[in-house]
Amino acid sequence: MPLKKLVDGFNRFRKKYYEDGNRLMEKLAKEGASPDFFIINCIDPRNGADLVFDAEPGQQFVRSQMAAIIPPYDAKIQPEIGASLSYAIDTKKIKHLIVMGHSQCGGVEALVNGTSDHYIKSWVKLAMLAERAAKANIGTTGKTADKTVLLRETERQVIIMSLRNLMEYPMVKKALAEGRLTVNGWLFDLEKGALFEYQPVKNQFVQLSAPAPQVVKKPPPHDPPKMAA
Repeated sequence: MPLKKLVDGFNRFRKKYYEDGNRLMEKLAKEGASPDFFIINCIDPRNGADLVFDAEPGQQFVRSQMAAIIPPYDAKIQPEIGASLSYAIDTKKIKHLIVMGHSQCGGVEALVNGTSDHYIKSWVKLAMLAERAAKANIGTTGKTADKTVLLRETERQVIIMSLRNLMEYPMVKKALAEGRLTVNGWLFDLEKGALFEYQPVKNQFVQLSAPAPQVVKKPPPHDPPKMAA
């Protein structure tokens, strides 16, 4: 059965949250969920917020968009993200809105290196300003730049751009003005297992998570010394 892995995963979920004395899902079904967090992350399965933050059911709203790109506000063009934000902010009264990008992002790679896929191209071009900012920051037009450096900087700039765009959505702007919402930009470094936050005052990403543990390599075993006859 090709989908057996998913069914097995559901069975483990059911055992954890419906059986074994845990009634969390029953409570959520009766009372609803009132999460404090709304996290907008990339569609990359390595970057899912429920996975990365080891979330319990009902802990957070999660929306996935390629490269975690937030388009400029336009109710006529992007009504679905407006609906999600309105529900989370005004109806459910979340307290924290987070845009979370990540390293080694395929969407950012398509933006920087180009793609022949019409649908992907039409989406990632919304972040062209972020790519330009990245090129300006590393002092190049991108033609001779180290691509890895450009990719990493573009990933950071997409988060900054998305934050600025988010703050133009009416429900976000209103909640910020009323002091009932924070908006943050986070970067998950897949390779290092580290979480960074963009701090506008410093204009830099500062690590939030504890440093990843260092792996100490054991020296190869030595044969015991031979005893003299």
